[in-house]
Amino acid sequence: MTAEKPDLLRNERFHLKPYDRLMAVATLSGVIGVGLGLYEGIKTSSLRYLTENAHRLPTTVGGWYFYHKKKNYVMVISGCKQAVKYGTKYSIGVSSFFLLEAGLDYVRHTTDFLNTTLAGTLMAFAHGTSKQMSRVQRFNHVKKGAFLALMLGIGQDFLISARGGDVWYVNKFKAFERDRATI
Repeated sequence: MTAEKPDLLRNERFHLKPYDRLMAVATLSGVIGVGLGLYEGIKTSSLRYLTENAHRLPTTVGGWYFYHKKKNYVMVISGCKQAVKYGTKYSIGVSSFFLLEAGLDYVRHTTDFLNTTLAGTLMAFAHGTSKQMSRVQRFNHVKKGAFLALMLGIGQDFLISARGGDVWYVNKFKAFERDRATI
């Protein structure tokens, strides 16, 4: 008979230690940013190339060949530049959010949706400030960021609770239900 090992990561977000979680989200968000940047860069540079050369479109078959050859070259170069920019921005932004969340978990000695909500609110405020939004725009930006972070935090708490982890408010609710059932 073999004894089952206790799951040491059952109380961790996404079932990963903070360092592993940061590396995973940094990589994944960077890859997503690269894909979006590549698409956006290619699309924008294609339209820019057409705009810049609309007054001198080729008239021969050979001219069209070199037009498209140059256009494709410009599109790939511009797409790669945008891919690096977007990938870096996404990776830094998402990693900052999860790093702040992990820091709040460490400081509060608990893992719950409040840390996620606070991290999302602070990141939305920082983003709104860095983009120099007006007070009303920044307020709406912070509201949306806080709401999305709240939903993410509740989802993470649900996953932790579903695999047998400890979530303080779920444990209190279960104890309350247990006490109410005995009355």
